[in-house]
Amino acid sequence: MQNQIANNQNQSSSSINTELILSHVAGPVDGAPVLIATMHGKEEVLGPMLANLGFKVLLPLGYDTDALGTFSGDVRRPGTAFDAALEKARRACKATGVMRAVSSEGSYRPCQTLFPGATSAELLAFVDLENDFSCVEYLTDLPTRFVKGRVPADINAPETQALLSAMDWPTVKAMVVPFDPGFGVMPTQVYKGLGDAASLEQAMQECAVHSSDGMVHLETDLRAHMNPTRMASVAKVGEHLANRLRAEGYGLPLRMAA
Repeated sequence: MQNQIANNQNQSSSSINTELILSHVAGPVDGAPVLIATMHGKEEVLGPMLANLGFKVLLPLGYDTDALGTFSGDVRRPGTAFDAALEKARRACKATGVMRAVSSEGSYRPCQTLFPGATSAELLAFVDLENDFSCVEYLTDLPTRFVKGRVPADINAPETQALLSAMDWPTVKAMVVPFDPGFGVMPTQVYKGLGDAASLEQAMQECAVHSSDGMVHLETDLRAHMNPTRMASVAKVGEHLANRLRAEGYGLPLRMAA
């Protein structure tokens, strides 16, 4: 796949037929376009890595990655984490006309059929529709902060305070639902991005109304822009993906040491 970027340098965002707004977030303006299919700020860490390969990195504003599953359980993920990661990237390409895309997926409830022995996994997918190439890089058991528990609907209760402390709240934001989202939950009963006492207390009271025992499910908000430890995990896998892409022939030639 040598010289793929050079062969596509003349493709500009103005030639792309899209209803989504494409924001140029990194890389040379005449590089081969690649999308980062995210709505949770992952361009912050992935953009520079892709730019170093010579890509013109684009963010499709308004692209809904939640349509393929949410950590909060209100949208169930169809298929496996691998399927979802690849499908996010493919859909972004088809929605914008850009031939290449990167997308991410996380699995933070153990799945022994896919990741034997692991409690969590972070995945990044790359698709190139023009050259019929795709790949997925992943790492397991990265130090992403993820804790959960059933607690009283009282922010001052000892159990609640202990869980919030383990979560590193409010640096890492919280999510509250009536029951464990692994069993599914109504979208109207999901409260995410909770970073202050007033909003957390209100969310707990609202969820307690829909709870059979008056308690609520409190856990880490795993979305990358709400969880600095998750963003760091995405960055770590991004390094592996960038190395994989260079090995596959993408990117500018490596400079020889002087």
